[in-house]
Amino acid sequence: MAVIIYMKDGQETGTSRISIDGDVIDSKNFVGSVASNIHAIQWDGSKGEIEYNDGKGNEDITDISSYGFETKHSTEKKAIEDAEATAIANRTYAEKRAVEYPSITDQLDSIYHNGIDGWKTTIKAVKDKYPKS
Repeated sequence: MAVIIYMKDGQETGTSRISIDGDVIDSKNFVGSVASNIHAIQWDGSKGEIEYNDGKGNEDITDISSYGFETKHSTEKKAIEDAEATAIANRTYAEKRAVEYPSITDQLDSIYHNGIDGWKTTIKAVKDKYPKS
């Protein structure tokens, strides 16, 4: 079973954090996943501990499945990936080109080693891939 860490407060205000095997996601969708007096839950794959924020001592646990952290994390990760894919698909041709062009340093190095014609070939490949709309 996975190593899971839940933290009531994520890095951004109004978010909570779930980490599954080191893959960390902060989301507003995780807020309210646990009782309000729980600060954190740590699970090492076979046992874990709940840390409270109300002065109550930590509690050892032997099951974490009732929280559904893996499903929540997976669902949120998919939503993030879908949003990123949509953002990439909605880029203008100029934005797509800007991401693919070599850095200015690499372009100057290309001119030095391959001449202007070699540089033009590199740039033209990107322009052909993303023509003006």
